Parts: sequence; C-alpha cells; structure tokens
Amino acid sequence: MMKITAFDPDEEEEVCAFVLAIQNGEFNLGFTVQEQPDLRNIRQFYQGGGFWTAKISGTLVGTIGLQGLDRENGVLRKMFVHQAYRGHALKVAQQLFNTLLTEASLLDFHYLLLDTPAIAKASHRFYEKNDFVEITKDQAPEAYQYPDRNSKIYRLTLK
Repeated sequence: MMKITAFDPDEEEEVCAFVLAIQNGEFNLGFTVQEQPDLRNIRQFYQGGGFWTAKISGTLVGTIGLQGLDRENGVLRKMFVHQAYRGHALKVAQQLFNTLLTEASLLDFHYLLLDTPAIAKASHRFYEKNDFVEITKDQAPEAYQYPDRNSKIYRLTLK
C-alpha cells in the first residue's frame, strides 16, 4: 500500500539522493544540489506551499513540491516517481498530483506553473492529460525562476 505524507525533515538526504538519481542517473541532466536551493532546505523553501513524499513499504517512490510564488501563482516542483512505479496501477504520480491540487486550492492559487526537461516526453503527456498548457517564457510571471536548460514551461488554470 502506498502512503503519501507531508515532508519530514529527517527525509531530506533521502529525498535529495532520490531526486538527483532521477535527474542525473536517468535523464543525464547534470544538476547539482547547489543549483537547487529547494533541495538544500526543503521545509523552508516550500513553507508557502508544501512538499510530499510517496512511500511503499517504507521505500521512497515519489516526491512533489508546491512553492508559493505569489498570491495567484503556485509552482509545481520536484515531481519525481521511481521508474518502476510510473504508469503503475497505484497511480503514484496522479495521487501525488491530486495531493498538491488539494493544497493549491486551499491556498487559493489561480494558476500552477512548472518546468520540465524537453526530453521528458512521458511527463509532458501526464501534465497535458491534467490540463496543463505549454506556455513561453514570456508568458510566465516575472517572478518565475526559469532554469534555462532546454525545458518546457506549463501552466494550469485553477480558477
């Protein structure tokens, strides 16, 4: 059985290793912890939103974060699912995303933004299936930090 819980600071090293393994081991993106301030202090970075982990029998299989950008915009970050559980009957990605949507609604966000590597085609399909629309960098709010690394930007209208 899968369990989704709010981030526990005791999980920080485990989450960091999990995310880097997917970014660099699977997608060969070359990211470092130093380039990702959210991984260096998850609790503080996501205090205007939230961060959740999905575990099966105590093993980390997924993560998702919601950063509050401003009063209207939230940013979906660090949505990662272990390769063995993508498309799995447990619907790990969808359950994590639904958890984030509930919190975004409680926080009264109007939009969710995200960026994802151009090579992550399955991610694009997931986001598009969940009504995200690809936008240009110019269409993103000024405060949005875009990691100019051959990524796509998506936006979901919540209201």
